[in-house]
Amino acid sequence: MQNQEQIEKVHEKVAKRAEDIAMTATIISAIVGICATYAEPSGFYAIGVALGLASEPFIVTVAPIIASVATVTGVISSSAYFYSKWKNHKQNTDTP
Repeated sequence: MQNQEQIEKVHEKVAKRAEDIAMTATIISAIVGICATYAEPSGFYAIGVALGLASEPFIVTVAPIIASVATVTGVISSSAYFYSKWKNHKQNTDTP
């Protein structure tokens, strides 16, 4: 029984840590998205980017990658949360 409680604590700790990482990634993604919106080329510069004469700002190139990282960490966090919740529910219904 002691071992089961330790495993339950580890599940909860992993779920909370994954949640912290996902929240941080989401905040960073939002900030980068806002900055990329303002850095997006417009006017003649946008035409130059489209023609390949000028390069796109780095933050505009990286923004989709950071958004993808935020999405993946959110999925991992949600999975860890629901797994921990399921294990707790299963343990509570199995004990007499």
